[in-house]
Amino acid sequence: MGFILMQFGRAKGLLPEEMLAREQRRFRAVSSKSAPSYRIGCNLPPLWRLSLLVTDRRCLALADFFFHCMSQEVVMWYPGCNPEGDPETITGVSCESGLFGRCLELRSHNPLRQKQRWLWSPELTFRFFMKNPERIEAIIRQEMMQK
Repeated sequence: MGFILMQFGRAKGLLPEEMLAREQRRFRAVSSKSAPSYRIGCNLPPLWRLSLLVTDRRCLALADFFFHCMSQEVVMWYPGCNPEGDPETITGVSCESGLFGRCLELRSHNPLRQKQRWLWSPELTFRFFMKNPERIEAIIRQEMMQK
């Protein structure tokens, strides 16, 4: 559901019949902001690995810690693709410039987030700093338009 803070074992990954459009594992850095909380991280294989999966239904940010002993996942659904009980919906996608250069910026909204975790707002902004973020932005926009 939306934002899973930490769980033991590997992340669940793709759903049955879900089609993977793009997987990105190389980032200069990744940041997430849900005011007033702000986090930043980078890949430190094999201790910490970040990846972004773009599918036909959602964007899935995954973090694996300590040789897959623990994981964290953030699921952001395309508008109209949310399953019941998971209102985390993408509200915008763009390419921006930031502290670590060009990045893919994903914005989402979840009205339940503030009720679940008092320190976070309903708005979430993810920034994935990488080479050629425009390619992934185009894929996400294309998948969103098909819905």
